[in-house]
Amino acid sequence: MKNCWYCGSEIDDREQYCHVCGHSQSDRTSSPLFGVVDPVTGIWNHKFAEALIGQEANRAVRYHRPLSVVAIELDHSDHIHEELGQAQENALLAELAEALGHAIRDTDTLAFLEADRSPHFVIVLPETDQQGATLAADKIRRAVAAHDFSTGGQWQRITVSCGAATIGTVPQGFDEEGVMNRREYTGNLLREALYALDHGRSAGTNRTSVGAYRL
Repeated sequence: MKNCWYCGSEIDDREQYCHVCGHSQSDRTSSPLFGVVDPVTGIWNHKFAEALIGQEANRAVRYHRPLSVVAIELDHSDHIHEELGQAQENALLAELAEALGHAIRDTDTLAFLEADRSPHFVIVLPETDQQGATLAADKIRRAVAAHDFSTGGQWQRITVSCGAATIGTVPQGFDEEGVMNRREYTGNLLREALYALDHGRSAGTNRTSVGAYRL
């Protein structure tokens, strides 16, 4: 017997594909989720998140529904990186991803962002206005702060910071032509959420009722 490289399920040595997740055991590039799943945390990666944000932004504006994106940053990540080895840090990020997954709704989507300087996560929240995003971020921060991280060594308790961007509800009959471009909003919502996270202050534009804010 052996364990699947992706989900860890126990499978027979002769099996070419995992009977639980369907991933190939000999050719990882042929697996159904290759290229869109982060190998460290096991959740969706930046590529998938950007595509999903674009799709949801397009839907939100077309059908006059709110949409929020929350960016999450691990606090004190520089100190954590210095004190933990790479394997232990990866385990901590995987445990953090699991804790975040338990703190969001089934309709929300969690992804990991490949950040240059510190680990970031993003959550896509359909049908969620600014007030709803604020409540979601507060729940996330409290859930992480209360979690005992078994993989963090001396960092058994960690905290996170959040920033969000929201497309507000657009009135019926609003002229969408020239205002909402799917390619534009694919990046803008995420960039504005990260900007709010980094700058710690409100920021936004007037286009299609988009606003970004630190939570």
